[in-house]
Amino acid sequence: MRSVPDGLTGAIMALEGISDSCVMLHGPGGCRIRHMVHSSAAYTRDARDSDIDYSEPYFFGYPRVPATYLDEYDYINGAYYKLEEGMGEVHRKSPELVAVLNSPGAGLIGDDMGKAAEAAGFDCPVVLIECPLASTPMPVSVGSTLRSVMESLAPVRGEVRPGTVVLLGLSIIDKDWMSARDELTGYLEDMGLDVICCPGAGSSAAEMVASVDAEYAVVVCPEMCSGLSEYYSDAGVTVIRSEAGAPAGLDATEAWVRKVAEVTGNDPSKVLEHISACRARIRDRFLGMRYNSVRIRGLTFSIAGTASVVRPLTEWLYGYLAMAPAAVACDDGGDAEEEYALRRFLEYAGYGDAYGREPETGCDVVLCDGITACTMALGGDCRIGVPIGYSSMGLDDMMPRPVYGTGGALYILDEILHGVRGT
Repeated sequence: MRSVPDGLTGAIMALEGISDSCVMLHGPGGCRIRHMVHSSAAYTRDARDSDIDYSEPYFFGYPRVPATYLDEYDYINGAYYKLEEGMGEVHRKSPELVAVLNSPGAGLIGDDMGKAAEAAGFDCPVVLIECPLASTPMPVSVGSTLRSVMESLAPVRGEVRPGTVVLLGLSIIDKDWMSARDELTGYLEDMGLDVICCPGAGSSAAEMVASVDAEYAVVVCPEMCSGLSEYYSDAGVTVIRSEAGAPAGLDATEAWVRKVAEVTGNDPSKVLEHISACRARIRDRFLGMRYNSVRIRGLTFSIAGTASVVRPLTEWLYGYLAMAPAAVACDDGGDAEEEYALRRFLEYAGYGDAYGREPETGCDVVLCDGITACTMALGGDCRIGVPIGYSSMGLDDMMPRPVYGTGGALYILDEILHGVRGT
């Protein structure tokens, strides 16, 4: 069984992806540790955190995801006093945005989070998430949480800033999200557009407020901005979404660029030249290997993850590399349009039975979350394991290895080629 993040993790990481936020968990210390370590590894903010002392209770020496450390007494008698004291400690750190979430157990106690926030006297926006999110699919939780942030910030759309873009659907949970953000932002800038905000992926609260004045909102992964993209649309921002799904694989990346150009009217030629050069580089590498024993054509693969990422990668691996899909699974909370298109493609290609099957022992290549991919490869359950899903602890190597854009295509090919050579 694969181990994927739940909705509570999605919400915490979405909030931790805001550069000047402080996220407080109303729950036991054990619920804190995993998220404290994960958020620090995925998005290090040492420049800000190192100047402040975090030795106080509720932080206990670590700046990220302070918690109320509930115990058995609190579950019986209530823990409002810890909630109020903890929020007071958070207030003294002068964050630009505060978010307070209930753990699943704390949601049963019914402590008054709003009253505690008022007592703390925050002079910044406060987001209260009282409903436990553990049973919510992770992507849905990311998008809905960021929408809650926007609703709490309550920005008023002013004069539209022509040529500006909000980049939606990236998260610090994504594998090598910084490289992906930089590459996709670079594409848009090469088309004459200005990316002013990437909610949940390194932008500040002030940038999120200003983002409602953008002319366009460009979707990367539809599932990861579920609810948020509708918020921007309702605010009057033109939302752009590619019919090819997320920009994963060369074909879907090109389709993503062309869709942006179609809606904005901006010139994509510089970006398309870059993608063509990437195709030529790959072609030349394959031509250079035609006399050796390295072969990709005919390899079987299992893939699992977010539907809008799984679909374009499955189509690209099958159509471009002539690999055979043996098992294709979409995580809960997948976009219905993407899942339908994926099923149709597999049926058309003659691999309809592969849909809905988890990564299988005996496949040549397994592409999924890092823990499962690496575990299967180390255990001999597959020849090659390629992490494409959620970053487990931010351990993504020093070299750029995103999933999106041309960088993602080269990373996946590189993993497959090196794996074939080594077996």
